[in-house]
Amino acid sequence: MMASFIAFIFNMVTTFVGCLLILRTYIFYQRLSIFDPVARLAWFGTNWLVVPVSRVVKPGRRWEWASVVSAFIMAAVVAIVTRQVTGLPVSWLGVPLCAVFLLLRWVLELVLWGTIIFVILSWLQPSSPAYGMVWRLMNPILGPISNRLPRLGGFDFSPIVIFLLVNAVLYWVTPLSQGYFVSAWF
Repeated sequence: MMASFIAFIFNMVTTFVGCLLILRTYIFYQRLSIFDPVARLAWFGTNWLVVPVSRVVKPGRRWEWASVVSAFIMAAVVAIVTRQVTGLPVSWLGVPLCAVFLLLRWVLELVLWGTIIFVILSWLQPSSPAYGMVWRLMNPILGPISNRLPRLGGFDFSPIVIFLLVNAVLYWVTPLSQGYFVSAWF
């Protein structure tokens, strides 16, 4: 009972930090202000890992490579710990593969939660500064789908489409990120 609780807490904390690392990378890529509260959360929540890595890995023109490498390191550590806890063998190819699928899972979860927050803010407070930041983050994802879908009574169906697509992909990515199918191959 206590082991499952500790595993749950470990999963929640690492998923939160992993999503913050992905969010930091995306904010840097979109060239958004780091003084926004969402960006500050991403920066202050990940500086403990990104700053030491940034001494070795320098940022590019569009990508903050230290955040990408930090996210991969975090995903690899989670993959190793998960494989040890579940009793799956730690293999030289299984761990990096699980880490890649875990990064994909974090990206999909970030898109899912960003869509939910976007919808809630658009209904409750479309004039708030937080909505502006979430809109700038989610518009590159929701915009192309919104442009292709017809509006019925002024209702935008793109968040529903994104929600369904992300959940469908998460259905396949989550077991791969935990190493269940990868252990059968490697």
